[in-house]
Amino acid sequence: MDQPTPTSVYLDNNVWDFLFERKIDLSVALPRPDFCVCITREAEFEIPPIPPDKAELKAFIENTIAKCSVRVDSLFGFYDDSLPPEEQRVGGFDVGRWAGAEEIAFINQQKMPVGTLIKNPKTGLYKHEADISLAARSFHSVVLSNDKSGPINKAYQQGGKVVYLTNFDYSGMSLGDFIKAALEQPPDFGSSS
Repeated sequence: MDQPTPTSVYLDNNVWDFLFERKIDLSVALPRPDFCVCITREAEFEIPPIPPDKAELKAFIENTIAKCSVRVDSLFGFYDDSLPPEEQRVGGFDVGRWAGAEEIAFINQQKMPVGTLIKNPKTGLYKHEADISLAARSFHSVVLSNDKSGPINKAYQQGGKVVYLTNFDYSGMSLGDFIKAALEQPPDFGSSS
């Protein structure tokens, strides 16, 4: 008998703070084989600049990534000569995966005009770049977030599987059950303020 495919859950960068504050162990909260915890390639860029005064948070993130075998998902693409090797967003053959049609459509819809792009010197990412990449994943996977604005909210409004953690503390559920319930409920289950 075939094993069910695990539910892929992508973490928004703001979810790390949420998990850390509540001391949630993702290996227990979202166990394999039921869940596959993922981050985007762009989300990787947001971890190194975490300031020294948040060293415990940074250690929590790094330990969780290692302990849970958090998968880094990069889309297939070719080397961008305008970026140094450590800032490449996409992966080549045997590294990046093909983007789905809905992901590509959403990314194209959200692109900012070239002249308006502002690069964050700490992360090397352009404004909204990480959120656009993450939000696009919601059309085939679950995205956990606390961000109810910008590209993630636009994906949610377009039917993306975004689970907002706003009501988690009041739910009395485990994180895994909260995600499952959100996927079975009407769209506003996890969205109220």
